[in-house]
Amino acid sequence: MHAIRARHAASAFRRLTPSWNRQQGIRLPLTLAHLPLTCRQLSSGSFQGTSVSIESFAEVQAELLEGATFGDYPSRTHKCGDLNKTHVGEQVVLTGWAQNIRKFSDELIFLPLRDHSGTVQLVLKGSEEGKDGARKRLQDLTAESVICVEGRVVKREGSAVNPKMATGEIEVDLASIRVLNKTHKTLPFLPSNQSLANEEIRLKYRCLDLRRDTLQRNIRTRSLAAWVIRDYFIQNDFVEVETPMLFKSTPEGAREFVVPTRNSGSFYALPQSPQQYKQLLMASGIDRYFQIAKCFRDEDLRADRQPEFTQIDLEVSFGSAKDIQTLVEGLVRSVWHKIKGVDLFDGEPFPRMNYQLAMSKIQHVVDITGDSILEAIVLKSDMKLPSSDLKALSQQDNRVLPVVKISEKNIQTWLHKLPFTERIQGSINEDMVNAALDVQIGDSVILNTRPAFLSGGQTVLGKVRLELASKLQAKGLLQIPSAQYNFLWIEGFPLFSPPETPSPVENDGRKLAATHHPFTAPVAEDLPLLASSPEKVRGQHYDLVLNGVEIGGGSIRIHSPKLQTYVFEKILQMTPEESGRFSHLVDALSFGCPPHGGLALGFDRMMAILCETASIRDVIAFPKSASGRDLVVGSPSGLTEQQLKEYRIRVTE
Repeated sequence: MHAIRARHAASAFRRLTPSWNRQQGIRLPLTLAHLPLTCRQLSSGSFQGTSVSIESFAEVQAELLEGATFGDYPSRTHKCGDLNKTHVGEQVVLTGWAQNIRKFSDELIFLPLRDHSGTVQLVLKGSEEGKDGARKRLQDLTAESVICVEGRVVKREGSAVNPKMATGEIEVDLASIRVLNKTHKTLPFLPSNQSLANEEIRLKYRCLDLRRDTLQRNIRTRSLAAWVIRDYFIQNDFVEVETPMLFKSTPEGAREFVVPTRNSGSFYALPQSPQQYKQLLMASGIDRYFQIAKCFRDEDLRADRQPEFTQIDLEVSFGSAKDIQTLVEGLVRSVWHKIKGVDLFDGEPFPRMNYQLAMSKIQHVVDITGDSILEAIVLKSDMKLPSSDLKALSQQDNRVLPVVKISEKNIQTWLHKLPFTERIQGSINEDMVNAALDVQIGDSVILNTRPAFLSGGQTVLGKVRLELASKLQAKGLLQIPSAQYNFLWIEGFPLFSPPETPSPVENDGRKLAATHHPFTAPVAEDLPLLASSPEKVRGQHYDLVLNGVEIGGGSIRIHSPKLQTYVFEKILQMTPEESGRFSHLVDALSFGCPPHGGLALGFDRMMAILCETASIRDVIAFPKSASGRDLVVGSPSGLTEQQLKEYRIRVTE
């Protein structure tokens, strides 16, 4: 038995000692931290012929645990932020992060203590001998060290009351302090600083950044919202189902992340959404599915976009678009009631708007030839914007839009001098146009032409309007109340749209792409147009918009295998290889799949609005940077030569 233990210990020794070099047969100096010592071996002072003294081990242990408490310490009785004047006179044990010490003398020292619930002020008063230990530890204490303190809650008097602190009516008279773990390195920034450090620095040292009250509140609000969501779905007879993260590459829309395997030429893809799996679940008889799902898309990043994001995903069998919208409205109401204490629309249905009408909200000026229109945005009195801002607004999609400054000289002629005047249908009545647009001297007009029948997600002047609102808000010229929640359903999208890249070469000659995804069902009345004019077919889409930002989208799905195959092959012109990648879905539809539909809400965007922050990075615990990097762990990162060889990957410059 002893021989077995010896062999086991020797094996552990070889595994744990980084200085062991088997190839060269060299043994370098060894530290006690590498040795798997038993109590008997310690007491005997020897291990496999190596002499170890109890004194030297004690020295090493003291060095390893310097600045930290390892073992028992008093249990916390209260959280810092929970204390108030009802606790006056109570003995308490608190734990948390020490803040900056304010020392007035050896007999009067103040120390704020913070945990996730808030901050409370500790005070060391007097010169009693029993407080010498606490006084000495305070002198050596650095900000953000983790401590455990004991003391008595006392009431602040008069001007000592701090109305800016939730615990400002009391403080804790400090009796003892234990340093559980001091700060061993210089901190790149202090979470308590009012002026924030550079975002990249904060993202790299996210554990420090997450100690800030704002982020603590955001993450906890997100957790509460997730609980409300799950509770709502369960109460409405939904089943939570986890779908696989390792999927396959399919031509669904956005660019995917691929995952290599050790089988040559075989790859997984991370799912853009659980779309295909949840449709398979409907064919499986689950009836009502939901999931708070992770999704992955390898696309350009913005403040409201991450390569990995979270969506609230649901799918319903035997339900109409109105049924699904009603369920989603109930969900949103539950979340807003719990998180914000707001009852949306007093229980009335959310308003609805047709897609074509929503896209036409920019001012229509006149019709022009080629089934197009001229539209405009009027900036009253320039909206106090300098010419540089107007110039920047006019530069869209690699071209410059006409901007007309209205003066006494041109108010009756400005429309005649535009580059597309000759294409205007009929005669021009300048007075009628000025009246319709409410154009006056001192205004500026930004113009653009577009097709009368719209497709896609945004017009050029729609982009201008969003940029304009952003500039006005930044300059304090536009105030949008944070507690104003304008929900709106957009319906009647075109089922197909021109590809995002206009080049026929890049699109393999294909003229149309799915507006949302290729599984959306057409409006029944438009079925005859599929063969003759597919670009005019409306889809059974519905997007949920909040304060002008899309937070969710869904549709009724195609449940006919023949119609789904026709869309793949005839409308979207997929190759047999591409359409074959959806064979699992077509099979499921062929086995008797019920009519079904669903929706996905952007959980991150929704939480950013609830937490009143412009960036979804502020509501995600460990987000990626603007360049798509996880600065905490340094990913994405390279692989070793051995890993590349094992996965048969060759890296080229």
